[in-house]
Amino acid sequence: MITRCILNIRLNTIRRGICTSRPSSSVFQKIKHFLLAEERDNFDADNIRKAHEKDKVDEKEWALIYRDVGASRTFYMTAAFLPCFIIGSTIFAVDINTNSPSNRFDFVQKLVTDAEELGSLIVLPSLALTVVIAFLARVQQLRLIRIYQNKKDTESFMAIQSKLLVTQHKALFRRDETAGFYFADDQTDGARVALHFLFGNIQIGNRKFMIMDDMFKANNYRSYMLNETSVPPRL
Repeated sequence: MITRCILNIRLNTIRRGICTSRPSSSVFQKIKHFLLAEERDNFDADNIRKAHEKDKVDEKEWALIYRDVGASRTFYMTAAFLPCFIIGSTIFAVDINTNSPSNRFDFVQKLVTDAEELGSLIVLPSLALTVVIAFLARVQQLRLIRIYQNKKDTESFMAIQSKLLVTQHKALFRRDETAGFYFADDQTDGARVALHFLFGNIQIGNRKFMIMDDMFKANNYRSYMLNETSVPPRL
């Protein structure tokens, strides 16, 4: 009996140890590892196949040369946020103008109460919110998500870009329509990033866009597309 009790105590101790043990890596480390792995494998076969399938682009005809993972993620975040914000603002405005204070939604009553407590200071958060929304909309409009190059006609390209801020569409362009902007190269890092986000760093036709140089498959794809070199890259 004594032996059985000792065995039960040891077994319970082991079980408690297993239940209370912590994982070897935190959630943040796993997320960081995932993000870094995604960047390293930006042009692996599986990611290329998924990009072609998502964009409905023939892999035999078009080669993926630019894939901005960050632009893709921020696109979906912004595309989800902006409609929700517009719907919420519409509900707020309608509720304020049509219902008495006691019959309004709870969140509307709370926002009105907070605004009354802030008084004239309400201008500051309102202005900050306006700037953030304008910035998100501008970035959504500027950033290119993916770029393909035609395998048969190396002068022909296809860009996946934002349309109406919440959808994506394909835009065809040719190499002679592109040009790079270098006016921000001699600025500090912060100023250069700000200028790129405001004005873009390339032009396609009569529109300005923003690209990240390190998101190209290789630098020669970028330099050829922007007419900096004349030797077509290997596709």
